[in-house]
Amino acid sequence: MTSPTNTASGSTHPRIASFLADQIEQFRRQYPDYDEEESEFPLWIEGVDTTYAPFIPTSTRRVLIALEMVGLSSADKVLDVGSGDGRFCFAAVSFFGAQRALGIEYEQDLVEKSTELAQDLVDQGRISFQKADLTNWRDSPTMQSKEWSVIVVFLSPEGGTDMEDWLVQEFERGVRIVALVFDLKHLKSLHCSLEDTEEGIWVYEKQ
Repeated sequence: MTSPTNTASGSTHPRIASFLADQIEQFRRQYPDYDEEESEFPLWIEGVDTTYAPFIPTSTRRVLIALEMVGLSSADKVLDVGSGDGRFCFAAVSFFGAQRALGIEYEQDLVEKSTELAQDLVDQGRISFQKADLTNWRDSPTMQSKEWSVIVVFLSPEGGTDMEDWLVQEFERGVRIVALVFDLKHLKSLHCSLEDTEEGIWVYEKQ
């Protein structure tokens, strides 16, 4: 059994260090770290409650570290819940060779933007994005599908609690869950197998 471990040191992420510098630079140009003043997508959208799954794009560094920590491989199919601009899906396929990545997002503008950014991979059928109501997971064929082996979530504590039954359901059937910024420690049925508290990444995997 793997004990939760802080892996914040850059030296503990050798797979990331092996990526060619120009590939990482291309990723950063396409998916720049968040700048609220320059972003066309504000953190808070009038008339929309984004406290459930806030739109705060994670850094390219955190994306790569999180996918390395979960041990992503070509055998995996990834579901990104609240996919924002699609950077996790893009990195999962481009850098880690994931078989497929699907991002679901409440905002149609973000669905369109993420599809545009990942256009080449969309054309290959390896990435797709859907508009979805994350609170209605019980009636969502996508969220109830058994094809996913890795699920990425960036949920507020309220969102994590509201989706507890779904997260536990997926955990129990062997899905690896990656939580960003907000951990899921309040969900007692989940076991944290690996963590990087400095980067704000927690991996939950059934032992």
